Amino acid sequence: MSSFIGIDLGTQSVKVVLYDEAGHLLSLAQRDYPLLTPQIGFAEQDPEEWWKQTFSALQEVLYSVSNREIKAISFSGQMHGLVMLDNNYKSVCPAIIWADQRSEKEVHFIREKLRSRLAPIAGSDIATGFMGASLFWVKNNRPDLYNKTRWVMLPKDYLKIKLGLPPSSDVADAASTLLFDINQRNWSEEIIKELDLKSSLFPPIYESAQIIGQVSPSVQKELEITGDAFVIAGAGDQHCAALGNGIINEGEVLITIGTGGQVFTTIQKPIVDSLLRIHTFCHAVPQTWHLLGASLCAGLSLSWFKKSVLDNNHHTFDYSTLDEEAAWGIAGTNGLIFLPYLIGERTPHRDSLARGAFINLHLTHQRGDMVRAIMEGVSMAIKDSVSIFEELGIQGKKFIFAGGGAKSRLWRSILSSFLEHPLQTTKVKEEAATGAAILAMVGSGHFNSFNEAVEQMIRYDSPVNPQDQWFPVYRERYQTYRSLYPALKPFFPQ
Repeated sequence: MSSFIGIDLGTQSVKVVLYDEAGHLLSLAQRDYPLLTPQIGFAEQDPEEWWKQTFSALQEVLYSVSNREIKAISFSGQMHGLVMLDNNYKSVCPAIIWADQRSEKEVHFIREKLRSRLAPIAGSDIATGFMGASLFWVKNNRPDLYNKTRWVMLPKDYLKIKLGLPPSSDVADAASTLLFDINQRNWSEEIIKELDLKSSLFPPIYESAQIIGQVSPSVQKELEITGDAFVIAGAGDQHCAALGNGIINEGEVLITIGTGGQVFTTIQKPIVDSLLRIHTFCHAVPQTWHLLGASLCAGLSLSWFKKSVLDNNHHTFDYSTLDEEAAWGIAGTNGLIFLPYLIGERTPHRDSLARGAFINLHLTHQRGDMVRAIMEGVSMAIKDSVSIFEELGIQGKKFIFAGGGAKSRLWRSILSSFLEHPLQTTKVKEEAATGAAILAMVGSGHFNSFNEAVEQMIRYDSPVNPQDQWFPVYRERYQTYRSLYPALKPFFPQ
């Protein structure tokens, strides 16, 4: 009996899952690593630390079972970031990850230079932390590092190097670099040339479920594994989380409320928002694409309120208590509205200088009201993305809710009521790592299709239904919410 490995290289930790042929989870391991901030606006990580912790987690899951015959391994990874390697596959500097903001000047330059071509070629606006902006910053500000670089790649692709494979990337993750042609499903020669970047830096591209090689004999020996040990190209964490939640067909929508908030839906052809309020990227499923909306401060808004406003030296609040207090409130929170723009906003405003606010705060509002207003404000930010999907002709038929926010039954009720649609959650542990395992299983031929894999492996809890009596209040509240950003924008930092 062979097993399959999925690796999710996240921003704060790496998670490794081991699945058997029947799609049952055998083992799970997690290792943390630091985020480096050497200067204000910088966000870096050490690729060698990624590998060190990944290797340790691999050992844990493998040593937990007696049979270490591995059929295939694949990857999920934090998106957008930049890893630069020399001729010997050694990193020339720390990886510049998605949270990095040093390239603000380069973003404005690229946006102006490629204004008419961003939508039809890349399917998205450029942002700080995207590989295209970060690499352009290095070229302009650290030519010594740029000239040492032989290969550039995304974070998870570095792990393939350590498994003994040559440089490569995949259509789904590479689409998030803004150096990619989402129609041709390959690097954009036009954008790379316009930015005067060396085309030789970019590795070959594969579909996410393609076999790209095998784990080298030396690494197999180190890990004490046997079997084919095929390496499957992999995808970004949003794509793999979609797979791990069963989102593979048009009309299926995944909403994730973690630190940020993401709204993901599969499309059968590349549809691009002309205003670039959302991203259009390639999906991990062959010949499909997806729309992606992003709210920067979703769960982080509630975390900020708890840790920075409520918690003190004498008492620390827990989320379940706050959830109970918020549940005593009423829909619309007696007019209190929260704007979750604490670190700017991406969808739909694309405004890094937007700021958060409580509106209509009154002496009668209590702690639970403010918690509920935060949940409602984040839910309306999520609805912004769903509304854009609908503008583009994509109607959600099945909504899946994931992430830490989905653990709150109240938040599930609030969000489902704003969307006026039932929400389901999966019973899957570690959806992104499981999505990587699905890629390994489909790519190696164990399952004939993604539909077969999802049918076998993904199970859902009972749906949470919307509260019909909240609809009139929430419809009115959402219209007010949408009017607040343009009204307050003149007061944001310039």
